[in-house]
Amino acid sequence: MSVFYVLALAGAAFVLSPLAVALFDRRAGYPIALTYVAAAVILFRKMPQILNGNAETFRQVWVKSFVAPGMDAAFAVRADALSAFFALLALCVGAVVFTYSAAYLHKGRGHGNGNFYVIMSGFMLSVLLLVLADDVALLFIAWELVSIGSFLLIARAGSGGEAGSYRTLILTFTGGLFLLIALAASATAAGTTSLSGILDSQFWVQRPMLATALAVLFALAAFTKSAQLPFHFWLPEAMAAATPVSAFLHAAAVVKAGIYLLLRFSTVFHDNHVWNVMLIAVGMTTAVMASLFAIQKTDLKKLTAYSTVSHLGWIVATIGVGTPFAFAAALVHTAAHALFKSSLFMLIGVIDHQAGSRDVRRLGPLVARMPFTFGSVMFGVLSMAAVPPMLGFVSKEGMLEAFEEAPLPHAGVVILLLAAGIGAVLTMTYSARLVLGAFVDGPRDMSEVKEAPVSLWLPAALPGVLSLPAVFFLGAFDEPLDAMVGAVTSTPHVHLALWHGVTVPLMISVTVLIVGGIGVLLRRHLYALVDEHEFLPFSGNSLLQRMLKVLDRWGRVCARMAASYSPSRHMTYPLLVVLALAAAVAVGPGIDGVAAAPRIAGQEQFGDAVALLIIALATVGIVMTRNRMFAVILLGVIGVGVTWQILLLGAPDVALTQFMVELLVVVVMMLVIRFQPASFKQSGKKRTLVTASLAVGMGFAAFGAVWFLMGRNERPELAMWYLNNAPEISGGDNIVNTILVEFRALDTMGELTVLGMAGVVIAAVVGSIPRHPFERGTNPPTWGLSGINSIPMMQLIRVLIPVLLLLSVMIFFRGHNSPGGGFIAALVAGAALMLNYLARPTDGPVLGKSVPLLLTGVGVLVALATGFAGMFHGSFLYAIHGHVLGEHLSSSMMFDVGVFMAVIGMLSLGINSLGGHQRPGAERDLLPFARDGRNPLPAHPVEEYRPHGYADSDGRHGARSLNGAQVRVSDDTPGHDADARSVK
Repeated sequence: MSVFYVLALAGAAFVLSPLAVALFDRRAGYPIALTYVAAAVILFRKMPQILNGNAETFRQVWVKSFVAPGMDAAFAVRADALSAFFALLALCVGAVVFTYSAAYLHKGRGHGNGNFYVIMSGFMLSVLLLVLADDVALLFIAWELVSIGSFLLIARAGSGGEAGSYRTLILTFTGGLFLLIALAASATAAGTTSLSGILDSQFWVQRPMLATALAVLFALAAFTKSAQLPFHFWLPEAMAAATPVSAFLHAAAVVKAGIYLLLRFSTVFHDNHVWNVMLIAVGMTTAVMASLFAIQKTDLKKLTAYSTVSHLGWIVATIGVGTPFAFAAALVHTAAHALFKSSLFMLIGVIDHQAGSRDVRRLGPLVARMPFTFGSVMFGVLSMAAVPPMLGFVSKEGMLEAFEEAPLPHAGVVILLLAAGIGAVLTMTYSARLVLGAFVDGPRDMSEVKEAPVSLWLPAALPGVLSLPAVFFLGAFDEPLDAMVGAVTSTPHVHLALWHGVTVPLMISVTVLIVGGIGVLLRRHLYALVDEHEFLPFSGNSLLQRMLKVLDRWGRVCARMAASYSPSRHMTYPLLVVLALAAAVAVGPGIDGVAAAPRIAGQEQFGDAVALLIIALATVGIVMTRNRMFAVILLGVIGVGVTWQILLLGAPDVALTQFMVELLVVVVMMLVIRFQPASFKQSGKKRTLVTASLAVGMGFAAFGAVWFLMGRNERPELAMWYLNNAPEISGGDNIVNTILVEFRALDTMGELTVLGMAGVVIAAVVGSIPRHPFERGTNPPTWGLSGINSIPMMQLIRVLIPVLLLLSVMIFFRGHNSPGGGFIAALVAGAALMLNYLARPTDGPVLGKSVPLLLTGVGVLVALATGFAGMFHGSFLYAIHGHVLGEHLSSSMMFDVGVFMAVIGMLSLGINSLGGHQRPGAERDLLPFARDGRNPLPAHPVEEYRPHGYADSDGRHGARSLNGAQVRVSDDTPGHDADARSVK
């Protein structure tokens, strides 16, 4: 449970961070940092047990699979030696960064301190979930949360970070797609979603081609996070973010997520030659090129960012070697890099904070003005440049020694070591530019600059300073390092030390120090050679821009297919695709298990002919009519015919749903066509011929599909499983409903969420349209006699609406054992709402303006709450059964309540949006009832009303009166004044 407590503390820091900011402002970093220290202490106390091979685990199933038990999706976390190392790295560096932030950020709540701490603490939680996840679903979710977190942290920098944040999101989400494909394929092949179970599976050996393809996908996913070529350019652009963000992202968070993924899957890929060569080649190329780019940078943060890319390339290449010693060397350099890089980023922030710049061309001799900051920077720079006796020197020596064991030909090993030597020389060069450019070489007068407060430079200096004393206790790290490597592959015996004798790595290091020292002396000439020089004809940024332009052009081409208000334009291409698929099936080898000509005696029924006749006659009527309203009515008739056919096939649930949907859709379509001309536009002969051809083709395609698919007369295995097991498991005989709200409730949950989002979209889109776009030739929202016309309906709904509501309740409660359920019940209740709207003499909302959205939102939340209640029984949305007063009840009924509320919300939202806006003055156009209800027709004149298309016998608009009641009608014909006439 300790690993759960670690995540719980991180989650508490995230949830309570707004309160901390409200109480302490920028100093909220202190209590949040203490929370992470407490979490690190809990995990550290468990390290002896973890290092002995007893991993800390926590598992709670949240989606249970009845058909394939191994595919349960679970909130499963596991802290073995490897994941605990990365979690401690994130917690410790994060605690230092949050402490630093408390002094670095501006005072006052108006500077965005609240959203900074919220996003940063959420980001920390995501990183911990990623490295501790033992379920591929949780791993992928955490991976994407890390991407979103980095995007938000960069984007909050304002306009300076906008472009970089979008590029970061594009690249890391691309890696997320690679990871999703790889994880899904791995879980399917292994038959489990457990990460440890997947890594222990035998399919990696039994299916080498699949393993190699997955190796490429996992590597590409990791490359996007760890900023390897050609995905490297997002990381320097992330420098627009605040300094604490850079320190955390580059030292222990996003970039280390990619390293963790590579190490974790090295368990199965360490001896895969494609994996080895890919990681070594990409990693070392990145290391050399990024170090060369770093020398060119005059901005200290960008220089340090490219150095991060370079060091990540070293680590990736070392992991690619694939030996246990190489993994140990990669882990040591991961720790060393986290220490000196987090320190350097924060110290650069200190320089910027005090001197007002971080450009070496605008700085000056700060060494005398900021001695403590200078000394702190020296610790980090010496470790980064691998100068003995710093920890960076030990880790670099280990990586060079690992390169000697690379699975390459002898010439390849020599080239690799030579490239590593060049990269090390360049590392010394940019390290010198960082420290000398910031404190020695600059031209500016620094007399006004003062040393930073201790609260600012001390937390920044701490990680880098630790690079020196750690060297004197290297022996204490041997056992933990063995355990970490043992979590990946066979355990080596690693002995860390400053001196291993005269070896090839030592000779390379000595040469690097000599050549690098000469380069430092000649640095001005060297900088003149590389500054403003383009080493490549393109950049990663330009490649991404070109790719986005190509995709934009392709998107415009695709958009032209539907760039029209004409429904036929939207339908043409999908219909052509269906016809192409039908033709391919017709000329192809056929479908397994489908008879070529299934003529089964006794299948035909008399009712089938009735359904066919209804559908055929209505279809012919739609084709021939030009009246929109008549076409909508006939479309509803077709729906009734289809409902009848479904009922004959023995599916009353589906039939009842279909029937209610048809009724409601007809009314909704009536609300829509009021905004359109009464008649369809006459089509030309060419268009008629094309659409007729498509229609005939679709008819043959549908006929062929039915003809062939009717050859499948046996129920599939899954259907039989539901038929045989569902009643016993669920306690309900209505298998269709129990599948929807119990066995596959997650599907329904997803559909419910989509329904809610659709409601928001409907409200937004319809709300953006002018409320009364009625033009001449269209039907107005009200007619002069609508009050009288609505009287029969108003009398009918007094009886009908209570009956429908009672029927809705009955259908809801019987859904577990008989045809019914929440969705159908909601449609019946929606019919009551629709009748209530139709009975009104004028437009108006059927429910309050905010009620539909409230119903939809609460419905989704109720369904979610039901799902979380199931967690107490082992799975999200698990159906909890029981008996109350002898009646069988289950939590799936509450889930159905959520469905019911959301559907009602959607229907009422549709009515309110399309028919809920009353035209100004429309209430005066009616013939209202007297208040006593005895005289429905008033004896006083009614206010002016101008109905479209209404004219007197002489062609002019005039007045009408009923029972002596005078109705004034305006004459909008030019030259005629409005008049009034009384008809007795």
